[in-house]
Amino acid sequence: MYSMNWYNVSPMLFNITSTYGVSSALSGLILSAFLIGTGLFQIPSGLVASKIGSKNTALTGMAIMSVAATTSLISPDFTVFLVTRFVVGLGSAFFFSSGIAVLNDIDERNVSRNIAAFNTAFSVGGGFGVVGFAYFLQYTSWQNLLAAGGVVTLILTVVSFILIPDLSTKSGKRNEFGKNVYRRLTSRPLLLLSMSLAGYWGLNFTFEEYLQPFAQNLGFSGPVSGFIGSLSLFAGLLGMVLFAYFSSKRASVILPSLVIFISAVLALQFFGLSYYLFLTAVLGGSISVIIFSLEYSYVVKLETEKQFVALGISIMNALQIATGSVITFLFGYLFSVNADLSWIILGIIALIFLPLGVSVMKQRS
Repeated sequence: MYSMNWYNVSPMLFNITSTYGVSSALSGLILSAFLIGTGLFQIPSGLVASKIGSKNTALTGMAIMSVAATTSLISPDFTVFLVTRFVVGLGSAFFFSSGIAVLNDIDERNVSRNIAAFNTAFSVGGGFGVVGFAYFLQYTSWQNLLAAGGVVTLILTVVSFILIPDLSTKSGKRNEFGKNVYRRLTSRPLLLLSMSLAGYWGLNFTFEEYLQPFAQNLGFSGPVSGFIGSLSLFAGLLGMVLFAYFSSKRASVILPSLVIFISAVLALQFFGLSYYLFLTAVLGGSISVIIFSLEYSYVVKLETEKQFVALGISIMNALQIATGSVITFLFGYLFSVNADLSWIILGIIALIFLPLGVSVMKQRS
């Protein structure tokens, strides 16, 4: 349900701008407002989790998301609606890192496998957000759909609060807390690893957002383009199956190899191989689950104190979202100029960042 609220607005962008009587060119602001909220509150959410525990922080974020989504019913104008999307993003920030930390609290021994399941669920939920909401839009208004998604999310938040045990470790003395936070904010391994995959984060987010319009640009019909757009998200199920194999290999070899591979796969789009796009969608979606699962598992194992797992992940997320947002903005401009060439440049950007963290991964393997 969390990831559904990331993607369910995508098939309704032009319906929303039409309702408020604003130019469709402003539809990008709807996605940006959400992403800004998600990025700005990553580190604050990690700090909160260190104080009150991962479970409480994660489910507070879910509750904020659901309430903000439900207010779509009463948003009087486009500006207020953008504010609600910003708040949905804020709520997602509190769930993003803490949700993974909860997995470590509950089952530390199998955390890598559980993170892969978590990321797979994220992909499947996002796929439903694209396909399911596009389908139901023909029967009701976008306001009703967003509100319904918010209500369902709130119900599952309450159920989760009741059923998930709180095994979080809270932070102790204030002076020690400040030192611990500073140590992680200045952790060279964490910062280098985060930035080394920031280019890939931008590649993956951009790939998922622009896959559907790119398919239309290649001449596919609307329904087929929508199917291709959601295919990359549902392909996360394949990534879950493959994760068991890749997780047994050295991260210092697997992570760079997968980023190089998917960058090369995207670059082939430049040659206009239209039906190759189906394969690109499957590979991109499945590999993203593997890369992000290995990445988060690495941070969890790097952390020596459980109460700061969410903070470490939130620092990584903040850096990657900030960098990825710039990459996505740049790609949007390049896509309007030359849709084919833009994919090559996107892959090159991902590769430029990659060397930053290779030495760190080798030292820590």
